[in-house]
Amino acid sequence: MPMSYIPEAASVFAKLAVNGAFDDLGINQSLAPKLKDIDARVKGPAMIAVLSHTYGYLLKLQGVGGGNKPGAGTDHRPTDIATARPPRPIQVWTEQWVYVRRGSRAKDIIGDVSELLDEVILLAKTTNLPEAQAGLTDIERAQLIAILETTLAMLKAPMIEPGLLKKTAKMAKDVAQKAAKTKVEEALGASLEHVAKRVAELIANLL
Repeated sequence: MPMSYIPEAASVFAKLAVNGAFDDLGINQSLAPKLKDIDARVKGPAMIAVLSHTYGYLLKLQGVGGGNKPGAGTDHRPTDIATARPPRPIQVWTEQWVYVRRGSRAKDIIGDVSELLDEVILLAKTTNLPEAQAGLTDIERAQLIAILETTLAMLKAPMIEPGLLKKTAKMAKDVAQKAAKTKVEEALGASLEHVAKRVAELIANLL
């Protein structure tokens, strides 16, 4: 959706930027510039996640909920869960490190996959559902976020390991299928399904 469709939100982001508070939102780098550009376009699910995330941030600034503890009880925080309950080790079969040449098809796909990962990580981190009602357990969510963020960091390097990409694609596909089956967090599931397809395409162009 164009940012111009939600001028109130664009105004909030602009005011946060003017007051030097925009970076405190912690929005992913590929999305952040778009939020401050009235002519930019942002995918619907990502926009909803950003608005929910921003709402929670503003509530914390206002000290809403839980007495003197800012933001207490306002929403579910997977980012805190990942720290309090670190994900279990993930087994990945490494294969080889492949150098990605400039101007190659793989390089173009990496840009698309990186932007998708930014959006999916935001969707995974932003949920107001308690664990019992969410599409993933806290441990599963922390594990998903960890491998997506690790993959995103790797894609910024000049060399890529296909084994990690295959693990990422499989996890994305598994979570997407679970979301489709449970009918919960369907936006996250649909985005992960797209990630799995694009990562598979990237692997095919690497080897």
